[in-house]
Amino acid sequence: MAAATELSEQHRFVSDVLHHLSQPLTALHCSLELSLARDQTSGDFRVSIEAALENAERLRQRLLLLRELNDAGEPGDTSVPVPLDRLLEELREELFPLFESDGKSFEVDPRPLQVRGNRTKLARGFFCMLLFLLRQPARLVLLTARQGAAPGGHAEIAITATGFPSSGDAVRNILDTDAVSEMEIARRSFEAVGGKLQPTTSTATEITWLVQLPTAR
Repeated sequence: MAAATELSEQHRFVSDVLHHLSQPLTALHCSLELSLARDQTSGDFRVSIEAALENAERLRQRLLLLRELNDAGEPGDTSVPVPLDRLLEELREELFPLFESDGKSFEVDPRPLQVRGNRTKLARGFFCMLLFLLRQPARLVLLTARQGAAPGGHAEIAITATGFPSSGDAVRNILDTDAVSEMEIARRSFEAVGGKLQPTTSTATEITWLVQLPTAR
């Protein structure tokens, strides 16, 4: 049953990616086709070319994202334990100005914690997830790490976003945005080293994701 659910989710995700790729590709094709079909002044032709370039850039960015999604499934070198508390604190320092400029708070409550994984890939996973949350209407994001809280030698990192508008629609629709690709990069990055990412609680004003990562031995 779990395997069937995972397969269904992967199928839906691939369908979404193909849909997002088809939009700029169709727009690019149409703008070029119209440019050739119509008699245009040099100014009109320039506008058509600029539109084509804009759609080509959108397509290029989404292809780069698709490649990153594919690479996220590779664990990389996991021979060196990763001090997760320092990694999370560095991410907080890097992203705090972005949160602050948007009137949001970003706090980290890490414990001294070492996990198994590739530091660069884990940092990218958390970075993508935090960028996703930065675009949401929550006012506070809090990361809390707990040593050995999960069974099987896994540490838990609870990522809680609070302060959504009182309407529950803001939370229910949070995973339907274009930024879902960033969450997918995070999920694949964590699963590549034997971890997982899953939403655990959700209310009208708060949602929590739980990241589990294997502790270093």
